[in-house]
Amino acid sequence: MINRLLIRIKTVQLVYANIQSDQPRFTCDEELMASFESSYQLYNYLLGLIVKVTDYRNDQIEAARNKYLPSREERFPNTRFVNNQIAKIIRDNSSIMNYCEEHGLFNDFDTETYRAILDQIEKNPLYMAYMSQPQAPTFEQDLELWKEIFNTIIPSCEVLDATLEDKNIYWNDDLTTIVQFAVKTLSHIKANTEMVETLGMFRNDDDRNFALSLFHHAIDESHEYLQLIDKTAENWEANRMAMMEKVIMICALAEIKNFPDIAIRVSLNEYIELAKHYCKADSARFINGILDRIVSQWKTEGLIFKAK
Repeated sequence: MINRLLIRIKTVQLVYANIQSDQPRFTCDEELMASFESSYQLYNYLLGLIVKVTDYRNDQIEAARNKYLPSREERFPNTRFVNNQIAKIIRDNSSIMNYCEEHGLFNDFDTETYRAILDQIEKNPLYMAYMSQPQAPTFEQDLELWKEIFNTIIPSCEVLDATLEDKNIYWNDDLTTIVQFAVKTLSHIKANTEMVETLGMFRNDDDRNFALSLFHHAIDESHEYLQLIDKTAENWEANRMAMMEKVIMICALAEIKNFPDIAIRVSLNEYIELAKHYCKADSARFINGILDRIVSQWKTEGLIFKAK
C-alpha cells in the first residue's frame, strides 16, 4: 500500500522535521516507520467507516421505528442504504474491523463524524437516485455508491477532517492518497467475495528498503546539498528560499544521486509535484530550475550517469 509517492511525501516531512530539530537519525527512523504505520491505520479506518456509518444509520432507523408514535415513514423506512452489500462484506469477510478494534481506531465520540458524513451522503445526487429508483439496487450499484462517497464526500467532510486531526497528526496530510488506496480495494470486491483482499503496508521489501535508504541519504547528505543549493541559487533567491523548498530539493538530489535505476526525469517530476502542494505558487518553477542546474553540473563532473 505504501507506494513511492507516499514514501517521498513522508521522507520530505520527516527530513524537514529533522533539520528543524536536529534529532538523531535512529529516532527519525522510528518516526518514519511510525508514520507509515499511521498511513496503514488510516487505510483500515476509512474502510471501517463503511461499516460504522451504515450501523449508525441503522441505529437511527431503529430508534425512529421504536418511538411512541412513529410516522408511517418511520415505521416503514427505506432500508436500501443500510442493506448495502459492501458494508456486510467488509463486516463479515475481512480483517478490517478486527484491525480497527485492535488499534482502537473507533470510539464512542465518533457519532458526530458519522452523522456529518451521512448528512453529506443524503445530499449526493447518486445517493438520491439510488434510494428512489424503482428496482432494488444491484451489487454493482452498491459498490458505485460507496466509491462515489469515497471520491467526493470523504475528502471534503470538514467534521471528518477534524476527527482525523484529533486521532493522528499524520492523517490529514495522508487522506487524499489513502482514499485512492481504499477505492482500489473497494474496486476489487465482488458479490461472491469470500475474503476482502486488503493491501499490505508495503508492496514488497524493495519499497521498504527504498524508503529507509532514501531517508538515510537525505538526512546524511543534507548539509552537502544545502550548501550546493545555496551556491547554485542567486544570492537573493537563496536568502528568500523557504526551508520546505530546500528540503524538497535535498530529497530530490538524494534520490537522483543514489538511485541509478530511477530516471532523473521521474524524480524531478515527483518532487516538483510535491512543491506545488507544499510550497508557494511559483516555487515549482524555481525548484525545477535549481535542480536542473545541479543535475547538469553532476553530469559534467561524472557524478551521475543517467541520461534522462
